[in-house]
Parts: sequence; structure tokens; C-alpha cells
Amino acid sequence: MKRQRKLLLSLFLVLVIASTAWAGFFSKKVTVEVIDLQGGSRQVDLGSLPSLSQGGGFKKTTGTIVGPSTFTGPRLLDVLSGVDFEPEHALEVTASDGYTMTLSYEQVHGNVMTYDRDGQAMKIGVPDVLIALKTSDSKLNEGFPRIVFTGPDAPLTDGHFWVKEVAKMQVVPAVAQWEINLEGLEKAVMDRSTFESTATCPVTPHPSRKWESEAKDGSIEAYEGVGLWVLVSMVDGGDSPEGHYRFNRELAEAGYKVQVFAKDGYVAEFSSEEIAYNNDIFLAYLKNGKPLDEDDGPVKLVGPGLPSKKHSVKQVALIRLIELP
Repeated sequence: MKRQRKLLLSLFLVLVIASTAWAGFFSKKVTVEVIDLQGGSRQVDLGSLPSLSQGGGFKKTTGTIVGPSTFTGPRLLDVLSGVDFEPEHALEVTASDGYTMTLSYEQVHGNVMTYDRDGQAMKIGVPDVLIALKTSDSKLNEGFPRIVFTGPDAPLTDGHFWVKEVAKMQVVPAVAQWEINLEGLEKAVMDRSTFESTATCPVTPHPSRKWESEAKDGSIEAYEGVGLWVLVSMVDGGDSPEGHYRFNRELAEAGYKVQVFAKDGYVAEFSSEEIAYNNDIFLAYLKNGKPLDEDDGPVKLVGPGLPSKKHSVKQVALIRLIELP
């Protein structure tokens, strides 16, 4: 009898400890840091805000469709409540692994491109942008809190906006939207959001590049961006359904030329041998941590691997492959 009582008591204690642990797990606060334009910081408890459940999914740069699924969490605008966020502002969203995506004022309000279930562009705009805390899809049940674009009709949007494991959101001055045209075996367009996603992605075969140079006045200019070869890989026929930004090594070995055009028509030319996997010739979008000014930007060709200063193209607008085999 005493032995049975001891067993029952032990079982009771185990259940109490387990239930306490589970209760602690589910009641754990999920917070993000919100920083205003002046640098003031506060922690926002996402679980304390009104929550919404709606559908949404995304399109990867490879064209693969993920979802749609139902996501639950507070509206992004509710998280920003009390912070001065105006049309002349943007929102820099940073994940715990360092991935960064800057959302314009319009994008924070849901003005992004949507796609049909075949991945074809439809219209701009979704009803709600959430910071999701959970989902109905077990395959996507990770990476929370996460930026998601949702609505009653479960829209599909670009995947690079869906920042996972959001840790910090900072109000910054508005960023200009821009595009670079790419021409080779294929044609493509690189926009600001995709470029930023490429430059800050922590798990990638095309790591970002940082380089410091000395200006005429002796000051240090720190540039950040991605290798020219990465953008070339978008139009050299090397991609497959399983991956993107795959450089076509065989084509490069056969030989062709890469022309980089400025907005005013100025052009610098490179051989495929010079740019193949060469991160010392890269396209910079940041200087000293800030977007390039109008004289240089939106993107400038820089790096210690440039053959000469004449090859440092400002205001890059077009990248073209010529003399293809």
C-alpha cells in the first residue's frame, strides 16, 4: 500500500512539473525591439496585441510557390503604434541571423505585388501585413515571429519580404525604389528589395562583400554589396528549378564579355574570366552603412579587383552579356 502511495505521489509530482513547464513555454513572451527615427528603443510584447488569423503564401526567387497557409499574429501597424512612421520613412526589419529587409512606407501598408497560384503577377496590394506567431501549416511552423502578407483570399507575395525570426525593426529615412536591367541568354530585372535580400542573406552561395577604400580627403569609405558575377548568374542560363544565382561555369570558360552601363550611357567592359566568382569586383549599394547618394547610386561598381578606376561605374542601370558562344 505504501509503495502504491509513493508511486502515485511520484506520478503526481511529475505531472505537476510537466504542466508547469508547458505553461511556462506557452506563456513565454515574444518581443521585438522597435527603434524610432531618433534612436529611441522599446521592447514590444507581440502576444499582448490584438491578433488576426488570415491566409497568405509566397513565391521564391526560383519561382517555387509556398503555401498559402493560415497565419496568426498582430498587425505590423499595431506593433508600430506610438512610433512616428510617416510617408517619408521606411522600416528596416532585421532578423536574429542578420538578414535585413527595408520595407517602404507603402510596403508596410501592404502595397506589394501579388501573384496567382501559377506565379503570374496580378495586382499590387494585400489587406494586412502581420508579424505572425504561428501557422496552420506544420511545414512552416518555424522562424517566428515572421513578417507575412495576408488577406481573406490568401494572396501570394515575394518571399524576400517574409523576414523570419524578426528581432529588430527600425524606422529609417525613406529609400528610393530602383531597378537594374540584366540581359544575356535570358532577361531579368534586379530591384532594390531583391538586391538587399541577396546582400544580407546569411545562408547563401553568394556571400555579401565589404571593402574599405581611402577617399581623396583621407577618410575611409566602407562599401557593401554583392559580386558582379552574382547578377550575371541571373541571365547566363545556369539556374535550375532547384536553385538560383547559379553561375554558368562552362559558359564563362567558353568566353564572353560583360558590359556594365551607367544611367548616362557610360560603359565598362570585362571578360567572363575576370568576373567569374570574383567578389573583388562587386556592386555596392551601401557606403558607410547608408544607401549611396544620387551621384553614385543606386548601385556603384567598386572593389580592389577592378582593372582601373575607369571601370568603377556609377549609377549602374544595365548589365549586358555580349559575344556569347
